Amino acid sequence: MSLSELIHAVSAALGFEDGHVLTQGGQKIVLKGTLSGAPAVAKIVPLPQGPNGDITLRRAHREVELLSAVESDRVVKVLTDAVEIEDPSNAVCWAEQYLEGHDLSASLDHAWGEAEVWPFLHDMAEALAACHDLEVVHRDLSPANVRCMPDGHFVLMDPGLAKHLEKSALTGSFQPGTPGFRSPEHVPGGEPVPSSDIFALGVLAYYALSHQFPIDPHVAQTDYDHALITQQAPSISTVVPGLSVELARVVDRCLSRQPARRYLDGTELLSELIEMGANR
Repeated sequence: MSLSELIHAVSAALGFEDGHVLTQGGQKIVLKGTLSGAPAVAKIVPLPQGPNGDITLRRAHREVELLSAVESDRVVKVLTDAVEIEDPSNAVCWAEQYLEGHDLSASLDHAWGEAEVWPFLHDMAEALAACHDLEVVHRDLSPANVRCMPDGHFVLMDPGLAKHLEKSALTGSFQPGTPGFRSPEHVPGGEPVPSSDIFALGVLAYYALSHQFPIDPHVAQTDYDHALITQQAPSISTVVPGLSVELARVVDRCLSRQPARRYLDGTELLSELIEMGANR
């Protein structure tokens, strides 16, 4: 099936109109268009043949299921069920709300001030709380999966690698994640938990403030993995002079090497931020 034929099939299956390719790469094709007259995106996941195709299909259904269950303005909203294209399926697709703005990666070309980091932490804690309350771990909290909105808010996207704590993972023993933004539990043999997302959020805040990674990922994979499980990240206050004691304490706690010493989940972090007056 050609790309144009695939777009036509997806548009018909979802009731998607005026669809055109917004991005294409990795495992997804993203269309921009309208659904019921409102701006939306359609996500298409081509399915490889064989067992990997079955896993990819199940993962796509799970992503939509997870998004549908989460109720938060800080998490992207799904607009349709996952729909399979053709029989046997050669692709699966669904629609999500269209988010204005840009990915967080576009805003990390410079060090942020403290006033920029507090609202970011609050919005991401709110998003993670909504996921963690459903016992869902995102497992890939990285710049590409955070949207910076025109109103200054931040929205969490793409829980496609997420895991429900009460259901078996579809990713086998390999733990997903983005280099530089992984937690110690992402090292093979580990098991990401809600506080693993907190660690990744700490990495994002650390990098935003300092333009440095707390644990250097630009080394051999084995060395990076070893550092994640054996090294404690240096305090952000040693890298960014003049940072408030309160913000340094929050970021440092997020980056505790031992999961039990971090905020246990997004709800605990959000509660502390609100108590500190770091909310909007």
